[in-house]
Order: sequence, then structure tokens, then C-alpha cells
Amino acid sequence: MKLQLEQLNLKRLLPLGIAIGMGTLSIVFMQGYLAQQRHVLENERKKLRAEYPEPVDVIVALRDVPESATLTQKDLGFAKIPQKFVQPYATARPADVLGMVTKVPLATGEQVLRNKLRRPEEAPPSLGPIPGTLSGLTPEGKRAITIGTDALSGVNGFIRPGDTVDILWTVKLPEAQGGETVTLMLLQSIGVLAVGDQMLGSQAGTREPSRDYTITLALTPEDASLLLYAREQGRVQLSLRSRADKGQQVQLPITSGKTLIDSVLGKNVARNPAQKPQHQVEVIKGLERSVVAVND
Repeated sequence: MKLQLEQLNLKRLLPLGIAIGMGTLSIVFMQGYLAQQRHVLENERKKLRAEYPEPVDVIVALRDVPESATLTQKDLGFAKIPQKFVQPYATARPADVLGMVTKVPLATGEQVLRNKLRRPEEAPPSLGPIPGTLSGLTPEGKRAITIGTDALSGVNGFIRPGDTVDILWTVKLPEAQGGETVTLMLLQSIGVLAVGDQMLGSQAGTREPSRDYTITLALTPEDASLLLYAREQGRVQLSLRSRADKGQQVQLPITSGKTLIDSVLGKNVARNPAQKPQHQVEVIKGLERSVVAVND
């Protein structure tokens, strides 16, 4: 009976022992496999460290920067880049790039390369306009012309850079043409580049406000010559256009004394209602012939 019980217990413990043995073998094999994988990963890590050393700081663009823009602290930042990927002419010294002007546009995150920059005074004409200068503000094909104004001719000082004006010209005609003083529209939709020393897009000027100031306009070469001649021969008056104006060209007749009277009184002056209409009667006496006015 005791032997049977021992055999029965052995049969019960045999599966448990086999399971424990298999589990132990699995753990041993797993530990060996993991150790092997750790060894492989360590070798790969060593290779990567040898190929890619610790990253270094490089100056990059924090935002898109257009061509011919002056670099400021707001445009620049640092990024950690592996030494292998640091491009030639890249730098980590802000003094190398601050205040420099871009030769080409820079994209966000792009390394700032010194060979793509230039000093402001080194700007050749082929690289385009220099920001912050009147030549840079003047549209291509036009010329900057400055004229003097006063409170009347300059709209009492309310003209600002970026506004659009029309130019009226008042001149006395030659005696052969009647010698009358007339006013006509000389130029229309002319852009204002500067008022005094305040240019378009700049901060307020340093000069004290004055009722006598200068206005710089953007004109074609032909219009510039017309304006300069008109200024010498008569009086030039500026007319400020609305910001909402679309630049429409207005056809205006020459204003003279006759057109002024016709505009105020009308071309056909109305008759006095108290005055009765008259009729003309032809009277013939012998050989004499006369015309007599007769009221109704």
C-alpha cells in the first residue's frame, strides 16, 4: 500500500518537475539570447558613435528669410547637428552672420552659410535693391522726384508715405491763346514714396512737423519731366486719393473762367420770370425799314 502511494505521488510530481526543468532551460536560453542581442546592439552603438560623433551647435534660420534681407536675432537660432552633416561655411558664431544681408532666400531650419551672405556696403547693383533705401522703394522703371509743398498744395500735411495723389496744374496761357489762367489734371494715381525724411515702411522721421515740407513721388521718366516743367511754369497742387480708390483715371476738361461760369450758372442762363417775352415786328415806311420790339 505504501509503495503504491509513493508511485502515485511520483506520477503526480513528474509533470511538475518536467515543467520546472523546461522553464529553467527556457530562462537559460532566453538569457543567452538577450545577452547575444545586447552584444549586437552594443556593437552597433559603437559603430554609430564612431560614424556620428556628438552633435554640434550650428546657426540656422528660425523662419523663411527673403533675398536681400538683413539678418537679425529674430531670424536666427541654434540647432544641434551631427558633425558629419554640418555644411561648409556654416558657423556657430552669431557675430559672423548678424547684420549681414542674404544673397539668396533662406528656408526655416536651413543652416546659415557665410558664402550666401554679404555685407550691406558690398551690395552690387546686380543683386537688387538695398532694403531701407529710397532706391529700394522706387518701383522698377520709375524715378523718385521730390517737390516742395505748403499747407495748401500739400493737403495741409495729411499726405503720408504709401498714399496716392493726383497732380493739378494751374498756369496762365500765352497771349496768343487768350492769356487766360486755366487749371488742368496733369498726372493721376501717383504713389508717394516719402514725406520729408519719412520713407515708405519706415518709422516716423526725426524732423519736427512743419506746414512746409517735401514730398517724394514715384514717376516714369516722361511724367517726371512733365512735372518739373509744370512746376517752373505755374502752380502745382496735390489732390489726395482715398485708400479705397482703385486707381481709376478720370477725364476732366480744362477748367477756365468760362467752364466755371457754365458750371455755376448753367450753360443757358434762366430768364427772369417777371420779364414778359418780346416779339420783333418789321415796320416799313416808304423806303425805310425798321424792327420794333413789342411786349405781349
